[in-house]
Amino acid sequence: MDVETALTDVCDHQYPVAFATVVEECDEGVVEFANGERMPLPEILAVVDDEPEPFRSEDELAEFVTSLLPEDAVGRKGYDDRGSAATEWDETSF
Repeated sequence: MDVETALTDVCDHQYPVAFATVVEECDEGVVEFANGERMPLPEILAVVDDEPEPFRSEDELAEFVTSLLPEDAVGRKGYDDRGSAATEWDETSF
């Protein structure tokens, strides 16, 4: 499951919420990466050295957890399914 689902399924609490509370209450969460690999939420949170400010919303917490994920967790690096941007060789003249 993605980060938001993992947090919603196991972390039902009021905001703002302290990082220590998230670590305690979300110990059963598991995040599934784009490549199918799974990582327990406690393992993801274990890389934090300095406790951050309390999270004001679920979105803020999800963004924080997503920022801790390994680089290969979110899919192909640099992939954009919206098409390519114009380049020096691909400029359109009106």
